[in-house]
Amino acid sequence: MGKYRYDIGLGDKYLFGTELEFTSVYLDNLSKLFRESGAPVRYALHHKSSGFTKYDEWYLDIDSTVTKRENGRFFGGELSSRILVDKYRAWAELKEICYLLKKAGAVADYNCSNHIRVNLSCIKNEAYFFEVLAKLIAIYEADIRLFYMGDDYLRRATSFEYARELSDNLLLYINSVDFSNEDFLYKFRNHRGINYFTRKDAINLQDYDTKRLMEVRYANGSVNEKTIQNNINFTLKLVDAIRRELFDPAELSRRIEVNDELSMRTLFNDYRVKDFEQLTRIISTSEADVDDFMSQYEHVLSKRPSFK
Repeated sequence: MGKYRYDIGLGDKYLFGTELEFTSVYLDNLSKLFRESGAPVRYALHHKSSGFTKYDEWYLDIDSTVTKRENGRFFGGELSSRILVDKYRAWAELKEICYLLKKAGAVADYNCSNHIRVNLSCIKNEAYFFEVLAKLIAIYEADIRLFYMGDDYLRRATSFEYARELSDNLLLYINSVDFSNEDFLYKFRNHRGINYFTRKDAINLQDYDTKRLMEVRYANGSVNEKTIQNNINFTLKLVDAIRRELFDPAELSRRIEVNDELSMRTLFNDYRVKDFEQLTRIISTSEADVDDFMSQYEHVLSKRPSFK
């Protein structure tokens, strides 16, 4: 895997944030370490529901999927980043946060995740963006999920409930959605009375209508700053490539129509390295991107158990 980077080539084009879940450390001890180090982290329980969160600093909090209570103290939790842009300061902060997590003994276990939020206010052609996003997920989800495993070949325990895969359902209906209609946002997120792209799904758009936010929930947890950076970078470069209209929606529709194997790929862990490399080369803006994305993907794939 390549070196940690302090510039991924996007500047201030996108606002983004990340959430890091972890365990194996008491939150009060971790808070003290952050405070003593001068890290921009506030210990703020239930900060998401307070109504006063400005996200101008990082927030240390409990998380329902990982936090346990031991002797009246919280064990394990989540860090929510401030609002970030692709600048040196953001990447330096992320690296420092990961260093301090590791110093405190924090780890990301099989329950932990790394969520990425992106502000999509800059998207002008919404119909194109969401049509292509949905069809790319329908086609490439098995390999995208593999990439987001990050450090090891592991399907985390909470993914079935909090990061549900979308491709099987999208393959059934996405080509029938008319994205030229004014109500396309409703139609592509609802099919036969079932809602998709919710907070339970691997891509969450429930805050898009009011805040223009998209949340990617695929990624397994990590305290490795390079893995987290790769997860963020891949997410942003995918968004950016769609925004720049680098894909042909008609070709994506054709692939969905003619490929009967697509619906079985995720179920049977059928990964296609060449397909993922093709996607990677389309969305990447540098050879460093290609190297980072393919190295992480191939690293995870190399950890896949052999049943020979």
